[in-house]
Amino acid sequence: MTPARDERLSPQTIRAHVETLKAFFSWLHQEGYVDDNPLEHVAFPKVPQKLKEILSKEEVERLLSGCDRRNPVRCRNSTILMLLLDTGLRCAELTSCKLGDVHIDRGYLKVMGKGARERMVPIGVTVRKALVEYLRASRPGPASSQIDNLFLSEDGKPLLVGGVQLMLKRLGRRCGVPRLHTHLCRHTFATNYLINGGDLFTLQHILGHSSLEMVRRYVTLASGFVAMQHQRFSPLDKMYQGASRFGRGARFAEHLQQNQRFGPQRRRHHRCLAETCHSAVAAYQSQPRP
Repeated sequence: MTPARDERLSPQTIRAHVETLKAFFSWLHQEGYVDDNPLEHVAFPKVPQKLKEILSKEEVERLLSGCDRRNPVRCRNSTILMLLLDTGLRCAELTSCKLGDVHIDRGYLKVMGKGARERMVPIGVTVRKALVEYLRASRPGPASSQIDNLFLSEDGKPLLVGGVQLMLKRLGRRCGVPRLHTHLCRHTFATNYLINGGDLFTLQHILGHSSLEMVRRYVTLASGFVAMQHQRFSPLDKMYQGASRFGRGARFAEHLQQNQRFGPQRRRHHRCLAETCHSAVAAYQSQPRP
C-alpha cells in the first residue's frame, strides 16, 4: 500500500513502482502504442541491503525452555519451533505437511514449496526425537478421517498459517523475544547453516529457492562465518606465521616482554603483542610437517 502524501516512500516501494512502469512502457512499445520507450534506459534504484539480526543461542534456549513438553499444546509448539529452526521451512510449507510426508527413519520431510515444486528437506536427530515424542503422546486425534496434517489444533483440525504466526508471537512475548516470527527462524537457520560449514548449493535446495542469488544474501548475514573465514585466511597472520619459521616472531615477543623502558600503558600494549606473537609461534609449531 502506498503511504499518505506526507510520508516518504521506502526504497523497496520506489523500486517496485519503477519496475511496474518499465514493464508497462515496454509493453506499450512492443504493441506499437508508442514510438519510443522513454524508460528503456532508466536504471533501477538501488535498495539498501540491511543486515537482519538472527536469533542468538541464548534466545533460542529461552524459547525452547519456555515450552513445557509435558503439556500437549506446548509440546506441539516446541516441536514446530525446533522444526523451523532446523529446516528453515516457510510457514505455509509447515502447515501443509502431511503425515505421509514425514520420514523420520530416513531423516527427511517431503515438502511442497512455491511454484508446486516438491523437495526433500533433511531433519536432524534432535528434531526426529521431538517429532516422535509429539506423534506418540501429544498429537490430538483428527476431527475427521480425511485430516492427515502433521500439526493439528486442540480440536483436531489442521493448524493454519495464522495460528502458527499467533503462537510464535505469544511465545516470543512470554519468553522475552518479541521479534520472533516464522521468517526470522528461516533467516536463523540459513545463517547458522553457513556458519557451521554448509554450502550454498545445498542450502538453496533445502530452502527451495529457484536461483542461487536468493541464497547469497545469507553469506552477508553470516557475519560470524565471515569472521571465521578471515581468521583462517588473514594475510597478516599468515605473514607472521611465516616469519616465526625463522624464529623472528619468538625473538620479537621476548624483546617486548623484556623491555621495561616504557610506561605502564605502553607495557600493557607490548604484552598483548607478545601474547599474539607467542600464539602465532605455537600455532605454527603445532602444524604437522610435510
